[in-house]
Amino acid sequence: MIKNFFQNLNSSPVRYLVISGQASVIYGAATFSEDIDLWVSPYEENWNILLKVLKKVDARVYKLTPPITMEFIKKGHGFHFELNLNNKKSSPLFLDTLGSVPRVNSFEKAWQNAVYVETDWGSIPVMGLRNLVEIKKTQRLGDYPVISNLVRIEYEKHERSKIDSKTWKWILTNSYDIDDMIYFLKNHKSAYNIASSIYRPCMSYCLKAIDKSTRRETYFKHASREIALEIEEIRQSDREYWKPIIKELKELNKKGQLLPVGSTVPLIV
Repeated sequence: MIKNFFQNLNSSPVRYLVISGQASVIYGAATFSEDIDLWVSPYEENWNILLKVLKKVDARVYKLTPPITMEFIKKGHGFHFELNLNNKKSSPLFLDTLGSVPRVNSFEKAWQNAVYVETDWGSIPVMGLRNLVEIKKTQRLGDYPVISNLVRIEYEKHERSKIDSKTWKWILTNSYDIDDMIYFLKNHKSAYNIASSIYRPCMSYCLKAIDKSTRRETYFKHASREIALEIEEIRQSDREYWKPIIKELKELNKKGQLLPVGSTVPLIV
């Protein structure tokens, strides 16, 4: 069913990017994702094409989906669908679509940085790794090991060549794995030299863990504590992003204006 869906999607002119969990799986930073998340370019014509594809594959509306209007699309609401309902031999496929995503403002810029990946489903446009790291900075604690895996993949991509200061700054700013950070600092002089210019409370403890190896365990614990505090701040920021969207969903639900679960997909935005 996934292959059939993407074949239909790619045979249409709809502009989209695979994001979030499934994108992390494609990059090799995660092993499993329950659903597919798509960022769909937030233009009316583009969404009308998407709806035609969903209609063609007999997608049905899933829970907590607002009316599919440009107002809600541009506000960042998610639109949830269920596919593969007629095949009792396999589980349904859950599809989440958005017209706006947190922390990455421009679809056009993200589109320019997309990576086309050959998969069993065909050639798929996947959100660029660095943008993916930004949208994975969510309330879910399980996303932070995935982010660190993505950062490690980016490091390995550049490892054989000389890593420039801009790339090191990105790597050291976005990893949440203390072992990785200490490894980078210990084994790459250029990373060590730039570390002091990066404002992260954990960074000074990582440097001390290298310089004062006899107290490595103590500084490691301090660095881990600072990472935990940093993650909590990011989680709170993500909560604030979603707060007005969730509030609006609750209001729509109270008024009975959410799309009925199991209903067919409308053809026009």
